[in-house]
Order: sequence, then C-alpha cells, then structure tokens
Amino acid sequence: MLKASTKRQIDKAVGKTLKEAGMREPPFLVEDLLDHLELGREFYDLEDPGLLRRFWHKVEVRGKTLQKIIKTIKLAALWLPDTGRERILIDETLPAPKKNWASFHDTAHSILEWHRPFFLGDTAQTLDPDFQEALEADANYGASGLMFGGEVFTRDALDTKPEWDSIDALKKAYKTSWVTTLRRYVEFSRDIPMALTVSTPWWEIKPDDQEHRCRHFIKSGAFKIQFSVITQDILKLI
Repeated sequence: MLKASTKRQIDKAVGKTLKEAGMREPPFLVEDLLDHLELGREFYDLEDPGLLRRFWHKVEVRGKTLQKIIKTIKLAALWLPDTGRERILIDETLPAPKKNWASFHDTAHSILEWHRPFFLGDTAQTLDPDFQEALEADANYGASGLMFGGEVFTRDALDTKPEWDSIDALKKAYKTSWVTTLRRYVEFSRDIPMALTVSTPWWEIKPDDQEHRCRHFIKSGAFKIQFSVITQDILKLI
C-alpha cells in the first residue's frame, strides 16, 4: 500500500505532466502523452526477438542481461531510458486494453524521477524485491492518474449516480476499459461503500500467474472502514 506522501508526489508529477502537455479534458490518450514526452513506443513479439536484440546489451535485470532472462520470463512492457531516445517496448500479443495500460504504466515510470536510477543500473536498493514491488505500485498509481486526468475523473464521477450507466458513460468518454474505469470509480469517486472484484470465471482456465480466481479486490475508503473484515483472502475461499 502506497504511503500518503508517495501518492502526493505521484499526483504532483501526473498533474504537472498533464498540464505541460495541455491535456485538460478526456479522453487522455497515451499517444498524446508519448508525443509530449518525446517517448518512443515500439511493439515486440517474443517469437521474433529481432527488436530486442538491439537493446540486450543495455538492459540488466538483477544483474542479468535481458538476453539471459528473456527465455524464462514474459515481459509485458519495458521502459528503456538509456537508448539514445527514450522509449517503451510493449508486448504486441497483449489484448488492446492491456497494451494501453502497459503503455500508461511505463510512461508513469518515465515521469517519476526516483525511478530513473533503478532502470539505469543495479544498486543494493534496486535489487531488493520489496523495492521493485514498490516501484511497480508507484507506476500503477501513476498510470491510473495519467489515464484519467488526475482529479478530472473525480470531478466527472461525482456528477454521476453510482450505477452501470454512469460507468458506461465514463468509459466511453475516457476511452478506457471496463476494469480500469470501474477501479478508478471505486477508488476516486463517491465516499460510499463500494467494492470491485476482478476474477477469472469458473468456465475459463485460471492463468498460471494467478494463485486464485479472485485476481483483484478493490475497495473504496468507506468500504474499508465499514466492512474491514471482508478481505481478498475471504473471497479466495468462495
């Protein structure tokens, strides 16, 4: 869970970036952000790694080159700040909504100054798994802020009733997915008890990277206070 001070830092970076890019109303498109930040974006296919060969000598993860780890992990996206022109690489096999999210996620990495040392080289701190997890949490929070215009979405959401038609209208206005829109609505709109579960249905095979069918359990602030005993661990038992 991010500290309040970290959230304020990220909110400030998001607000500054959107203001400088002249992005004040939805939709907040990642293509416009990339143009403003002069951040290149390329798509790669692990079955045809020719693109990645250009960067293998520049990228290290926990002391190992990308060439050594690419065979054992599946990268969804990667920010490369030290390749002449900064760029992000996105797995082209991802569904369109996930490509969009991955693009915002790595764009968020690029605007958070304290992330840059991690991607430019290994240190004792950046090799710590807990620190890596914290960086990803930062980027997820920043990605949501960039995608929904920071406080702009909250303003629009507060002007709606908490119902499916409202979510649908916001989804269309912001050109975002159901999951990202619902998640933002639960966390950044009305201060009433709301919760969102994102799960793999019983008729589909559970992904290998998912321990339980309940992948995410998102709660509003009011829900956390009034129903503190309801946790994701309980949902995993259902």
